[in-house]
Amino acid sequence: MAAAASSVSLKLLIDTKSCKVLFAEANKSTVDFLFHVLSLPVGTVIRLLGKQGMVGCVANLYESIESLNETYIQPNQSKDTLLKPKAAASIPLLSLNDGQTEAVFYRCSRGYNCNYVSDDPKAKCPQCKNVMTNSMTYVAPPAVKEAAAGDEGGFVKGVVTYMVMDDLVVKPMSTISSIALLNRFNVKEVGALEEKEVNLGMNEALMLLKASFESKTVLTNVFLKNTGKMKDSLAATFSESNLAMASAASKVSLKLLIDTKSRKVLFAEANKSTVDFLFHILSLPVGTVIRLLGKQGMVGCVANLYESIESLNETYIQPKQSKDTLLKPRAPASIPLLSLHDGQTEAVFYRCGFGYNCNYVSDDHRAICPQCKNVMTNSMKYVAPPAVKEAAAGDEGGFVKGVVTYMVMDDLVVKPMSTISSIALLNRFNVKEIEALEEKEVILGMNEALKLLKTSLESKCVLTNVFMKSAGK
Repeated sequence: MAAAASSVSLKLLIDTKSCKVLFAEANKSTVDFLFHVLSLPVGTVIRLLGKQGMVGCVANLYESIESLNETYIQPNQSKDTLLKPKAAASIPLLSLNDGQTEAVFYRCSRGYNCNYVSDDPKAKCPQCKNVMTNSMTYVAPPAVKEAAAGDEGGFVKGVVTYMVMDDLVVKPMSTISSIALLNRFNVKEVGALEEKEVNLGMNEALMLLKASFESKTVLTNVFLKNTGKMKDSLAATFSESNLAMASAASKVSLKLLIDTKSRKVLFAEANKSTVDFLFHILSLPVGTVIRLLGKQGMVGCVANLYESIESLNETYIQPKQSKDTLLKPRAPASIPLLSLHDGQTEAVFYRCGFGYNCNYVSDDHRAICPQCKNVMTNSMKYVAPPAVKEAAAGDEGGFVKGVVTYMVMDDLVVKPMSTISSIALLNRFNVKEIEALEEKEVILGMNEALKLLKTSLESKCVLTNVFMKSAGK
């Protein structure tokens, strides 16, 4: 699904005694790729790495949507909305070409004077109060190589060499800091240091992406050990400070079937809101997941990229870029159990000045209108979809239908509930004593939703870890 957009070289400084990469010298393309990892939706990461290559069991949500019969999906929804969400159009080293969902946008019928755009046909134009049903065709930004002719494009400036640490902390290169690092790494013999230049293409980019979710020594594992299984002991610290950015849109109940002998959740009965929340995890950008869980609560060392952008001096950032583009990417407006209100980036869109007859929209002011061939510089304001509770008055909204009860397995496999399948599962779980089974109803609110999100990236026993083992925490 990915094609190499280019290949660049990366210069590593290796301690041959400890067989460890101390740090690397990287150019603009490498740093742009690393930073743009934060803008990738979780569903896109799963497609890039493969379901078997993803940490935790969040890939089971992906597979559950793939397997879900269309009967259970809302008529105005498509599986590809969550399986192939629109990622950043141009990411160095990685071109997505697997038919990811084409973005569809809408405006009202007011025409020339309407400068509002939405991605939901139920949204109301703030100007004329009409529903925004006129569709607009999305125009992708210029490719990186095209942008390079006029300006550098991307996120960071290209006149600088950057230092990338083994744990993906990124900062501008400094000779003095580099020398000081040798002392920090306790390097006694300079003769043991070795310089190695490696090529960074699509395969290596994918390995870096995978390792960033699994390991704290990414460069060493990818370029020296290149191990298939990279294990770290991850602190299960749940960042309470970051809970301030989210608020409960609602609370729902979840019915668990527990094997009291093994102290394990066998499966749960879930309603539409719970399943909509779980499935929409795939549409969350990685940067949003880090903000929700806190930098200490994120697996691997991908949170170090987040912190590196926070710490990066504005001098090194392209003049028309903002840190919030990657730190606070626009997440889906309405996710059950979770409302984001921490000032995430307001989406900015553009159209050409052709006016009434122009039905093209872009999120890049350098895009060319296919109709009049002018640059699309007229800004449009984004209108968020109606909130879940508003949508509920007219129709169900969300992704799955609400007339069905769903079965959620401990490893987050989701399917419509079936009594016969439930009984058959008891045999699969080797349940010998029916009296050992216990029904337990739990409340699923914002705190529990965040714990489910965190645990889905770490464990294969999500429900057990969230509702049984962490009960006392």
